[in-house]
Parts: sequence; structure tokens; C-alpha cells
Amino acid sequence: MKKILYIYGNLPAYRKDFFTDLNGNLLSKNIQMKVIYGEIMNKVVRQDDDSNYIKIKLPTQILNLKYLRITRMVGLLKQVKKESPQAVIFQFNQTNISQWFVLFYCILKKTPYAIWGCNYTRHDLKKPLVYIRNKIYNFIYKNSSLIIPYGTIYRNYLINTGISEKKIIVAQNTINIEKIIESSNSDNRKFDSTTHVLYVGAIAPQKKIETSINAVAKLIEHGYRIVFNIIGGGFISQLEKHLEKYSDNIKKSIIIHGPKYGDDVKTFFENSDVFLMPGTGGLGVNEAMAYGLPIISTIGDETIFDLIDGNGYLLKKMGSIEEQVISLKKFIASTSEQKAQMSKRSLNIIRERASLKNMVEKHSKACQLLIAKKNEKN
Repeated sequence: MKKILYIYGNLPAYRKDFFTDLNGNLLSKNIQMKVIYGEIMNKVVRQDDDSNYIKIKLPTQILNLKYLRITRMVGLLKQVKKESPQAVIFQFNQTNISQWFVLFYCILKKTPYAIWGCNYTRHDLKKPLVYIRNKIYNFIYKNSSLIIPYGTIYRNYLINTGISEKKIIVAQNTINIEKIIESSNSDNRKFDSTTHVLYVGAIAPQKKIETSINAVAKLIEHGYRIVFNIIGGGFISQLEKHLEKYSDNIKKSIIIHGPKYGDDVKTFFENSDVFLMPGTGGLGVNEAMAYGLPIISTIGDETIFDLIDGNGYLLKKMGSIEEQVISLKKFIASTSEQKAQMSKRSLNIIRERASLKNMVEKHSKACQLLIAKKNEKN
């Protein structure tokens, strides 16, 4: 049986269904998959602790420098040598030195490897650092056998840098939207005079949620009837402090709920009118679309660009209060019939372009191509 390794900095719970289904798919093709990952550093995101596929957890060490945080997965190279895989797929992180050791090991041993991820634009980096970051990734991509981007924006960027299109397999990043669609009541969504806006995801600076609070507050001050529910874990106290500066009338309409899961969060998705994502991210939009929600969002991790098409509004600039205000006004001014059409469009797009089945099939194809390349080298 051939063996392929996925190397992940940590293993969030939302990957459970993907890796479970991919594992079953690969086993049917006589390929064994193992996922090697480190301890989760971001406590905002839950880790996958189930045992539906083979996973190997390694301790993670952190070195915090002035402008950089370096991580190390203890024993990663040793574990990879022990496994002796036919191919490796990285969710690559430049600041994880253990992944660099494995990458150079793959190059020296002529073990095919793929880079999987979005590599979204880091808006917090200064231009010299962006230049260096891009140069490093170009080196990694040049030596890779395959690249698995989340969406077409990064595919096009790679092609423009000279990467062969044959080397790229787009696998739209997603969650188990099929399961959500099957269990939700999105077809019965009703729109009334109060607009219920929803954000679900991590609470972190790069999410720009405070700008959505500002946008919604501005609309409420101008007489719009809006309720804005914010759900997620993370930097909640900072967000609450930001909200404190507003009047009681606004604070009762903008509610920070903290993290919610299962049926608790499902209720919010089913009782909202529109999903708002002002900063980075992506999978929250997938989940919202599976519930039939219209979307107002940035390109996020560069995947949302492929999902906004008649089902909402794409924000050009992350954290733009003005754009959010304009888009919310447009949505509120739409008729119930137009909003219902947006809802149906969201469902159709997510089914067609970002199902879990599609993602699994694309990764299965990538795994088979990598192993075939290994056989060619032998």
C-alpha cells in the first residue's frame, strides 16, 4: 500500500469530515493517508480529537521574536523519515522551521510534495516583507510537484508568475456543506422589517469585526432597524470594549455572544437575513451559504471571490466601513423576492462550487498524481 502524509501546523475540528472522507476515498485506491500535526496555538479554534483516520500529534515549541513568532514541531523530520512516504502534502507555514527541514528532505530524496493552501495576501505586512515572503513561496512552488490553491485568484497569480497550469489543482476550501443543507430549514427563510445581520468566526484583529460594529451602528443611528449578532471565540474583551462607546440603544442591537456550536449556532444561521464578513477568513461564508444566507464579504482568504455571484456583495477593501454601509443599505432596500433569490443563489453556488465531495475528489486526484510522479522517478 502506498503512503501519503499531510503535514499540518495544527488540526482544527472543521477538517474532521474532510479528512475522514478523503481517507475512505484513498483507501479504496490502495493509498494510506496519515496526518501529522502540531499542538494548536490558537485556542479560538477547536482541535479535531476524533480517531476517524490515522493522525500523529507532535509537541509544538514557540519562540517569540520582536516581529516574528517561530514555531517547531518536535520530531517532525524524524517521524517523516520513519514513515518513508511516497509523497507529502504541506499546509506550509514559513515560520515553522520543522516544515522547512522536511521540505528540503523531500527535495533531496526526490519525494514529490504539494503545497496546499490559500497564501492570501498579508495586509498587515510592509512591502519589503511582502516581497521577501513572495520570493520564498516562489522557491517552494518551483520545487514542488503540485500546488493546491483554495481558489481561482491564487491559481491565476501562480500562472502569471510562470507556474504551469498543469501543476495546479484548485480545490475550493470548504466544510461539510452537504450535511448542513440536508438538516437546515433554509427554504422557509422569511424577511421582515428588521434586518438580522450575522457574523460567525474567530474574533481576532484581522477579522475587522469592529468595523462592522461601526457600520451597523451608523445605520441604526440613521433609523435603520438592524440586529447584529456576533458569534465566535477569541479577543472578545477587546470587541466588547469597542462596543462600550456606543449608546444603550445601539448596544442592545449589537450583541456579542461568544463561541457557540451545534444547534445553538444553527439557530442563528436559520434566523438571520444576511451574513457579513469584513476581514480575512472564508469557511464562515461557506457555512452561511449552506444555510441559504445572502453574503456581504471581502475575498477573505481569496476563496470568496469564486462564491459571490448574484447572492450578495463583494467588498473590495478589508475593513471598509463605507463599503459595508453601502452594501447593507442595498440589501435592506431589496424586496423580499430579491432577497429570496439571493438566498437560493447562495445554495446553488455552494452546491456547485464548494461541496465537500468536490474538495475530496480534487485532493484524491492530487494524491494519485503525486504518487504517480514518485513511481516515474523510481
